[in-house]
Amino acid sequence: MPVFGLYIHIPFCPQRCPYCAFTILTGHTTLYERYVEAVCTEMRTWHGRTPLQPLQTIFFGGGTPSLLAPAQIQRILDTAAATFGVTAQAEITLEANPTTADASKFAALRACGINRLSLGVQSFQDADLHTLGRWHNAAEAQAAYTAARQAGFSNVNLDVIFSIPGAPRAHWQATVATLIALAPEHISTYSLTLEEGTRFARRQHQGRLSPVSEEDDAWAYTWVMETLDSAGYEHYEVSSFARPGCRAQHNWGYWHGAEYLGVGLSAHSLLQGQRHWNLRPLPAYLHAVESGQAPWEGSEVLEPTAARHERLWLQLRTCEGSVLQPGETQRLLSAPKFQAMLEADLIHLQASCLRLTPAGFLLADAIGVEVLALLEQRG
Repeated sequence: MPVFGLYIHIPFCPQRCPYCAFTILTGHTTLYERYVEAVCTEMRTWHGRTPLQPLQTIFFGGGTPSLLAPAQIQRILDTAAATFGVTAQAEITLEANPTTADASKFAALRACGINRLSLGVQSFQDADLHTLGRWHNAAEAQAAYTAARQAGFSNVNLDVIFSIPGAPRAHWQATVATLIALAPEHISTYSLTLEEGTRFARRQHQGRLSPVSEEDDAWAYTWVMETLDSAGYEHYEVSSFARPGCRAQHNWGYWHGAEYLGVGLSAHSLLQGQRHWNLRPLPAYLHAVESGQAPWEGSEVLEPTAARHERLWLQLRTCEGSVLQPGETQRLLSAPKFQAMLEADLIHLQASCLRLTPAGFLLADAIGVEVLALLEQRG
């Protein structure tokens, strides 16, 4: 399990997709250099303040980190190495969109030290990509994957989305068939959710967009679980599938309580029992860092029981589940609701290890909430 990871948020994007609720900015190309320097400055302020080093994982997320020049990525990595140290076997991931990097840029990123690439292809069906507001088509997505391979990337993740409004089931089946044919080391599958503040949510409120039914959503998830399992992928977390030995180590750290530092706009950190999160407005973030202030928007100290419950909830999302403490096991077994979940084959309890079943993965969030509610009951 990683001891210490670094997350670097790159908020810049070529466009805001209609389903996106992340902290991103379109345009602002003149601020790229200033932002990179601010991120490096923020990292340097941590020198000597934390004993957690060297870094075992680094993750460039966004946004679209591949919009930055390789030299800017290199400067961030050099600053991380100088500030914290980086292990020789560190997993260093960068997210990219198919139209923001070509073969030469992929090669340059590989030369910088990026050894894991995450491509946001979302679908291999042009009609679905149009619905999602993506700027690339299916052919460009496949071309980006081929270019990444040619550049020497031997650890590639492909992000895809299911439950796209208006898309027939055959589209999802065709996308997954293409995934299997391409054979990436890692696949992340996400059900499209209509989050408040997005264009999709506004269209839904206006009656111009209908979400996929719960039945169709459950079918898509169940079908992809079974299909990728048959293709040799390990379903090791609710949304994550990997070839043997290719789990995403950075994310695995999140799910198992590893400490991490987040730098950049809106980034979150968990260090020595304290969580803090950075400012979201770009001018405020830049001003804080450039004036020598911590760019924090807020912080909280995690009370031990709350921290334990949060870790349990996150671990329950993984194939290994969570090891319960004796008191927790007894409390859950005495609850009729927990017994009902066991009988419905949603969860499995062996000795003190609590895991979700394949059926339980469909209801992972609801089950996690229910388990925590039972553990927090008094009397």
